[in-house]
This record gives sequence, structure tokens and C-alpha cells, in this order.
Amino acid sequence: MSEVGRLRHYETARFDRIRLEELILELGEPGAERLVGRALDTIAVRLNRCERAWRSDDHERLISSADDLARCAERIGLVTLDRVARDVILATRASDPPALGATLARLVRVGEASLMSAWDLGDLSQ
Repeated sequence: MSEVGRLRHYETARFDRIRLEELILELGEPGAERLVGRALDTIAVRLNRCERAWRSDDHERLISSADDLARCAERIGLVTLDRVARDVILATRASDPPALGATLARLVRVGEASLMSAWDLGDLSQ
């Protein structure tokens, strides 16, 4: 009898520290913290909308939500999340269901890892 293996997908989130430093210089630390906090809230909502749009086969809403998510991620320096959200848009436009399913699953993993690492940053000035 064969033993069934289980693959674990682990995604790392890459933060652009230089972008965070630019935000602090541009907005001050309190302003940058507010911006990052709002962006993280928006990212969490957009991740949820992406999943719901995919489940309901609403490609327009999926593209719109992924684009909003990518712009938010880019604004605060979540490099990996930005890139994967744009990959979801490409897979959606290519009408490739297997690629879209895999890419969206990766978006969720990267999104969750990004949100966790961003909240772990705490004080932006450190």
C-alpha cells in the first residue's frame, strides 16, 4: 500500500524596505503608519473579493479586485503580492482556468503571508 504525501505550500512575503522609508520621509511616521494600515485593510478585502469573484466566475470583478490589490501592494512596497496579483490578471485575461486557479491560490497564500509580515513590522521606523 502506498503512502500519500501531502505537499505544503509556503509563501514568503517580500517587503521593499526602501519604499517604506520613502513613505516615512514623505508622510512622516504617523502618516506612513496610517497609510500602511489602510492599505493592509484594503488588501484583505480585495483578497476576499478576488476569491469570491473567482468562485462566481466573474472575471471583470476578479480583474478589478486584483488590480486594486496590486496597486495597494505596490504603494506600500509589498513586491511579491503586487507581482502575483498582476499574474492573476494575466491568467484571467488568457482564459486559462487551470492557470487561474493555481495563480489565485498562490495570491491567497502570498496575501496571507504579506499581511502577517506587514503586521509583524509594527513600528515602521525600526
